[in-house]
Amino acid sequence: MKRGLSVPSFIHVYEMISEQSIRNILEQQPEFAEYFFVSIKVSGDNHIEILADTDKGITIDQCGEISSKLEEILDRDKEDFELEVSSPGLTEPFRVPRQYAKNIGNDVEIVLIDGQKLEGTLIAADSDGVTIKQTVTEKVNGKRKKSVIDNTIRFDNIKTTKLKIKF
Repeated sequence: MKRGLSVPSFIHVYEMISEQSIRNILEQQPEFAEYFFVSIKVSGDNHIEILADTDKGITIDQCGEISSKLEEILDRDKEDFELEVSSPGLTEPFRVPRQYAKNIGNDVEIVLIDGQKLEGTLIAADSDGVTIKQTVTEKVNGKRKKSVIDNTIRFDNIKTTKLKIKF
C-alpha cells in the first residue's frame, strides 16, 4: 500500500504566478490604460519584476500606484511574492514598439542582426519598423561628401536599439 505525502496544516502551499496572469491583471485595470508594460518577469520564487512606462515617461509615484494596486489584487495567502515596479532605464535597449514611438525625435543607436551599427535620429515608427535620419559620408570624385538620408529598418532586422544620451 502506497502512502501519499501530506502537507502539515501549518505549511502554506503557494501557487506560481505567471507572467501572463500579471499582464492580464494589469491590462484589465482601467486606471492603467495610459501605461505600457515593457517587461514582466516572474522568477521561480515568485519575484515579480515589472518595467512600466507611458508615452510621457513614468514617475516614481506612478510606479508606486501600480505596485499598490497589484498588491491589492494578488492574494498573499495563495501566492507568496516579492514585487518590484520600475521604469525601463535610459541605457536599456528598447523592447516593445511603443518605446520607439515614444522616442521619435531622439537620437538612437541601432545594432542590426548582422552586427552593423547605425546611428541617427528616430523620425518614424510603425508596426513594421522604424525610420532614422542619418548623416552618411560618401566619396564623390575623390572627395568626402556628407549627406543626410532617411533609412527605414524592419524590426526583424534589428538586434538592439538604445537611446543615445547627450550631455
